[in-house]
Amino acid sequence: MAVLAILGVIFGIGLAFASRVFHVHVDPRLERVTETLPGINCGACGYAGCEAYADAVVHGERPDLCMPGGQETALALAHIMGQKLDEERRPVRAVVHCQGDCEASPNRYVYDGIPDCRAAHALQGGPKLCEYGCLGYGSCARACPFGAITMSEERLPVIDRDVCTGCGTCVRTCPRDLIETLPQEVTIALACSNRGPAKEARRVCTYGCIKCRKCVRVSEEETVEMIDNLPRLSYEPGADYGPAMEACPQDCFVKVLDRGFERKVREEAAKV
Repeated sequence: MAVLAILGVIFGIGLAFASRVFHVHVDPRLERVTETLPGINCGACGYAGCEAYADAVVHGERPDLCMPGGQETALALAHIMGQKLDEERRPVRAVVHCQGDCEASPNRYVYDGIPDCRAAHALQGGPKLCEYGCLGYGSCARACPFGAITMSEERLPVIDRDVCTGCGTCVRTCPRDLIETLPQEVTIALACSNRGPAKEARRVCTYGCIKCRKCVRVSEEETVEMIDNLPRLSYEPGADYGPAMEACPQDCFVKVLDRGFERKVREEAAKV
């Protein structure tokens, strides 16, 4: 009994000494920052999850990288850290740069594998006739942590912009880089990603960009430019893309709606 008591005292002293030597200081702000974040671990900030980003904020990272949290969360984090934001971050929403559904761009072979875009893309680039088009298996919809994406009957992603937070999870999921987060105020976007020759683009999709440059010629300087064989919109505040939309013979430009998928421009105009 005496030996056990002596050993207990020795181990107790050892543990007390070790706790002092190996003590890790935890910043009291860490818990407050973690509680302020949404906690969905989407990775839009560039970190593995909300806890990792919270630790980074405490150690000097910018407090405005949380896309789902938006400006409100950024201000709250800045307040906790005793900082002041230099400028207000423009809220963004996801936009799909493709309207080649199963009718406009059918499959070139029968795919009988896992119904996943990444799996299909790994098999000879996927069954889609257009090698740049949406494969339509809904990987982006399943990955969205907010349920903001559904698949239409034509097998295209439908993004509810009232629910979308612009976290970018769908952007990272799409194997063909067809989704982009754009400023929320954007009303017109390009819905084609085919960088191939004009003749090939027209062959593989009804709405394929034919590189005619009409959109560039009718637009103000640097509003629309041809970059990597595709029109590239600047998406600057106040930019007018109406002339480009009207000039496009392929209806590659679409209206970005507050709710639902981007509809084909001329079909929407006909209804009005």
